[in-house]
Amino acid sequence: MLLFVSMFFVVETISSSRNSQFEPINKLSASSTSADFSSNYRRQTDLNDFILKEAYKYPLKEMHNYVSRLNSVYGFNGSILVAKNGEILFEEHIGNKDPRSQESIENTNTYQLASLSKQFTASAILLLYQEGKLDLDDFAVKYLTDFPYKNITIRQLLNHTSGLPNYMYAAEHNWKSELPPDNTAMLDLMNKLKMQAYFKPGSRFDYSNTGYFILASIVSKISDQRLGDFLDSRFFKPLNMEHTYVHNPKEEVRKDELSGFRRYGRSYRFIPFTINDGVVGDKGVYSTVNDLFKWNQSLTENTIINDTILAKAFLPGKTNSGKSVPYGFGFRLKQENDSNLIYHNGVWNGFHNTLRRYETDDITIIILSNNSFNSITAVSEELHELGKAFSKYENFASFIENTNIYNINKLKNDLVNFKDIPKAESVAIIERIANIYNKQNALFLSNKYLEVSNPNFVNQQYQTLLN
Repeated sequence: MLLFVSMFFVVETISSSRNSQFEPINKLSASSTSADFSSNYRRQTDLNDFILKEAYKYPLKEMHNYVSRLNSVYGFNGSILVAKNGEILFEEHIGNKDPRSQESIENTNTYQLASLSKQFTASAILLLYQEGKLDLDDFAVKYLTDFPYKNITIRQLLNHTSGLPNYMYAAEHNWKSELPPDNTAMLDLMNKLKMQAYFKPGSRFDYSNTGYFILASIVSKISDQRLGDFLDSRFFKPLNMEHTYVHNPKEEVRKDELSGFRRYGRSYRFIPFTINDGVVGDKGVYSTVNDLFKWNQSLTENTIINDTILAKAFLPGKTNSGKSVPYGFGFRLKQENDSNLIYHNGVWNGFHNTLRRYETDDITIIILSNNSFNSITAVSEELHELGKAFSKYENFASFIENTNIYNINKLKNDLVNFKDIPKAESVAIIERIANIYNKQNALFLSNKYLEVSNPNFVNQQYQTLLN
């Protein structure tokens, strides 16, 4: 690839949500002669992203068609991102912010993550463990001294083997104020009520929202910060997750924040905040698919939590008897067909979400929706199947990224190495990429960005490709 040329391209991607990776680039202009490194780096990144998506054009088109049917036939409303080998290949934002209106969802709109929030709470605990501020086998009462459940460890809270009763039931039947309780108020209520535990700690697995609100309370106690402030300073800001935050019912709703809806017949109804929307740790984080991808990459690259400690999050928990449970620390664990799956779903007040990492073929799928769409798992599985086609194009994508696009004879000769891809597909992809370069040849030559003695030479090579 002519990298010294491509540094001077500006690729303007199409902001429309549906067809951005399938339509030609609308505008391509030369940059100024500024030596601004970050600006040039961004231009190079944009161009590389375009080239990558062109190389995967055909499987991406299949994915696009599938997602379009989800919206038009089954009413999916939300955002979808699919990545392969750490690169975002597919991203679409489909439908409307409010299903009753015509204002389209944008990539900055934030969704209530529901139980996807648990992985942030668990990671906060692991970060404190990494810093030596707690031990995973400490009893919760060591940090929450009035907590009436004396023999529950932090590990059991993380693995959902604590046996704690349901705090939501306690709030719905015992909370009197109109303003929903926050974590401190809910912990005080739990301490006061002393509800009976479901079972002896560690004796079995039982998914517990209460356990994760208690974990968030431990984070706050140790750090002397609200969970939202801790996550913001230790994770969100360092990872440049600009559109991620923890909901606070005492603050105004943010501009880009989406609401949840439920379908009734042919219409949708807004779902208001509830008495349980003040408690966080088990839910409460708002984010976007792009920010969640940054988060997912930080976990695979160990940018904040080291690999030895983070690996504990992806190991199945155990009961006192040694029985394995399909849950690590903030993540569900599953062997799905031919791939290890690390994932979590989230359902809360109209928001249905998932974040899935298929380890064997390194595919990440993130789906966020706000209209009670109830087939997230089935959609994830279908997107994974469609995403497997990316593997067939990997060598071709690498070839495109590392080959002089104007060396037509070499291109023609090397295309025989990609027997799984019809030659017509390969040539069509190369043609589109070469066309991007060809449009600006005259400008580059006039500015001496391209060291070619004959101004017509590059154009002649491009025309050879079309024959």
